[in-house]
Amino acid sequence: MSSETPRYAIGEFGTVYKYTGDNAPDGTKPLVEADGTTLTDTGIQFCKARGIASPNAEVLRVLCDQFQSTALTEAAVAHDRTLELMNERMEKTKSMSERLRLDWESQDKAYKANATAKK
Repeated sequence: MSSETPRYAIGEFGTVYKYTGDNAPDGTKPLVEADGTTLTDTGIQFCKARGIASPNAEVLRVLCDQFQSTALTEAAVAHDRTLELMNERMEKTKSMSERLRLDWESQDKAYKANATAKK
């Protein structure tokens, strides 16, 4: 039953899709034949482009699972949050540095004024 065998297809921008049945989703090219184990020419080219030494359907399953993993999504969200926090921290550091510079400048003026008053 080929309709139950998981197959893989590549869409735009190299996105790998998992599907069952005979027809690949619209706008995609199948990477695996209907038997679920043989790669199509597109599948072989896909594996060669990624430097996979022994292209087979199992490698495509692992790649697809990696791309559709929640860990990848969570990592992307964490990266975005880090970028947002980094800008906020840089602004806080900038304002703190400016306050320190003004404080040191006023201390320096007070020291010089005190030194000239002693003379």
